[in-house]
Amino acid sequence: MRGTYTPDSVLIPNTPGDLLEWAAAHITRVGIYQSRYSLFSGPGRLAHRRCSVGGALDVAAGRDRTTPGRAYDLDAIRAVYTEAYRLLAEHLDGAPVTEPTGHDALTRHKVTVHLWTLTPGRTAQEAAAALRSAAETAHAADRLF
Repeated sequence: MRGTYTPDSVLIPNTPGDLLEWAAAHITRVGIYQSRYSLFSGPGRLAHRRCSVGGALDVAAGRDRTTPGRAYDLDAIRAVYTEAYRLLAEHLDGAPVTEPTGHDALTRHKVTVHLWTLTPGRTAQEAAAALRSAAETAHAADRLF
């Protein structure tokens, strides 16, 4: 990862591989939370609380870490975030995630990741390993171009 992970950093990774690595570092640090109710649903600074895999991706993409004095390219962040979710969902499924006609691909990828996270007994170490493996796929694809 080009940047150094810290939960308070205002920097946002700018490649899917870096975002996945940042999320892996984050979930390793704060732990995993398995519940129907997300800790990321309320107000306040949440970057230091346990999270789901999706929550770690949200924090990596800037949730509760951005600062008003800094300009962010929200379209670029969204594109990196969407691609990171796709890569992770495909890694977890072992194949491309197919979308029913008329459905949003990001939503389907989020569901895939969320359901994987909720598997009973899932650990932060397993989650971080999955994120890092998907990051390796992303980095390998970047090296091709």
